[in-house]
Amino acid sequence: MQFNEVLPQHFSTIARDPFPHVLIERALLQMAEGKLDGPKFRNQVMLAAGWKHSNLTSFGKYPEEAAAAFNRLREILLSNETPEQILSALTGK
Repeated sequence: MQFNEVLPQHFSTIARDPFPHVLIERALLQMAEGKLDGPKFRNQVMLAAGWKHSNLTSFGKYPEEAAAAFNRLREILLSNETPEQILSALTGK
């Protein structure tokens, strides 16, 4: 899957069209559908991608870190399509 680059300002801007991080989150939830608990999978992936904060912490509080985690995930999604492949690519296992 291909997504545009996530920029720090995306977390503090309102737009009519969804920003790339929103589309990435939707894709993760859809991938996990029926196989895994979607929100739990999303949290595991974000942690593995470098998001060091609680799932209750707003990305807008640490936009640079959020953008870096989403962009790492964006690169992984180019060549991995299953939840298992994504987690494996992020964790190196």
